[in-house]
Amino acid sequence: MSYRFIRITDYYGEFLKSHYENNPDNKGLNYQEEYNSIVNESIEIVSSYGKYLRKAGVDAIDIISNADSLQKKWTKEHNINSDLSSEEIVLEQLKYYKPDVVWIDTTRLLTKEWINLLKNEVENLKLVVGHICAPYNETLETAFHELDIVFTCSPCTVTELKQKGVKQVELVYHAFNHSILDEIKGNKNKFIESNLVFTGSLITGYGLHNERIEYLEKIVNSNIDMAFYGNLESTNRIFLKRSFSQTIRLLNKLSLDFIVDNISILNKHKLHAQADIKFYSNKLKERVEDPVFGMNMYKVLEKANICFNIHGDIAGKCAGNLRLFEATGIGTCLVTDWKENMKDLFDLENEVVTYKSVEECIDKVKWLMDNPDEMRRIAQAGQRRTLKDHTIEKRVEKVNDILRSRL
Repeated sequence: MSYRFIRITDYYGEFLKSHYENNPDNKGLNYQEEYNSIVNESIEIVSSYGKYLRKAGVDAIDIISNADSLQKKWTKEHNINSDLSSEEIVLEQLKYYKPDVVWIDTTRLLTKEWINLLKNEVENLKLVVGHICAPYNETLETAFHELDIVFTCSPCTVTELKQKGVKQVELVYHAFNHSILDEIKGNKNKFIESNLVFTGSLITGYGLHNERIEYLEKIVNSNIDMAFYGNLESTNRIFLKRSFSQTIRLLNKLSLDFIVDNISILNKHKLHAQADIKFYSNKLKERVEDPVFGMNMYKVLEKANICFNIHGDIAGKCAGNLRLFEATGIGTCLVTDWKENMKDLFDLENEVVTYKSVEECIDKVKWLMDNPDEMRRIAQAGQRRTLKDHTIEKRVEKVNDILRSRL
């Protein structure tokens, strides 16, 4: 049974910027040619879903809602008013393509109002599904109840959403796109070799990366040789978060929490009052290189002996972030935080190395550095497991089966 599937998504802004800089001739392309140029160059998971669904015989299309040049071309070619908002252009595209399934993969469109608008305005639409693998607020939670299926990468989120009465929640872990291994062989790798690498963001606040920051501060102070490519918040932004947090705590203490609920800027930062928000140390800031994305990120991992991974605070007892599969898939030895479901994904200590404290993490990293043969054995075993069980084809096959069963 064939069906039309549209995924509304945002590609990484840095990727789109780089793509347009490297492909100035895109200005002369029509919509379909520019769309193909972007999708074929992208190695993001969001674009991989469409590619592999098409291989499975599904009429799959991505609407890249933050590719402004591309979206404007679509409106021009279809005689649509180009002054429409991004959301209005997406709606016009959906009305034109008449999909059976719409997958909303950008949180700014995951609202109760938008979902109901699609159901009322788009002909032939049978399923509206969404995806969440990050902290969510009350607006998103309300939207989940309107979706036919909610996909998530964490079994903890599955349990949580079901307890909140969400109708159908499906666990689909992140995955590795094995075609990256072929692509990376044909590209020069300018990055330096490193014993230990971390790539990612360090964002302060509730449900984000406070524990990650604490671990990296201690790793840096242990004098382990580590390469660090990531995003740090500005001092001003952290100061602002701390100020809001302290104000909200004071108002709550004085039983004036109704003020917090009625002032939008305070309500927006309400959850941050539950976390200690600290500034980065100078030593950590000195170690940080510019963040890397796409193929450059994989090149960094390829040049590292060990990849340090730690989930965001919101993850709770469950593992499921993308780095689990990116690092093992590329063939780097993964050192990651222990979670209850890690044993379902990998053979612990044989395919990946886990830790339960920062002290254990540092000890195991040092041991692996002193035992390179064992480190390489674990890395190779982890890669074999990911290429066997955690590929994008496996995930797409599961999603396709779930959607077909509902259609």
